[in-house]
Amino acid sequence: MNIRMLKKGDLILFLGVGLIIVLLLLWNNLSTASGNHLIAEVRKDGELVKKIDLDKVSEPEHIYFEEGIHQTILVEKGRIRFLESDCRDKICVQAGWLTKAGDKAVCMPAKTIIKINGESQQTDSIAF
Repeated sequence: MNIRMLKKGDLILFLGVGLIIVLLLLWNNLSTASGNHLIAEVRKDGELVKKIDLDKVSEPEHIYFEEGIHQTILVEKGRIRFLESDCRDKICVQAGWLTKAGDKAVCMPAKTIIKINGESQQTDSIAF
């Protein structure tokens, strides 16, 4: 007795659905990353300290906070991050590079926030 679990049509259907899913994920990732004009805002104690156009940064720039908890923020073309912080847990440093609209890193002990604003703040394909 020769019983096949999958027939030729079933295999074609599964491959077609898989291809559609891959194309949708690629389209979502590419449309999220392209065409954004990125503006980073650095806030300390709720006050706007600096607004940076990440598309126009030509060379790396460091922003230092010496009062209270010492912090260093590194700005490069298209990205920004907490480079160093004297806070206890260093969660802000572990956040890494912020590169997309809607990305945010916060240092709660120092009351410092870095946020990237852009044309669109879409969720990524993982969170979606």
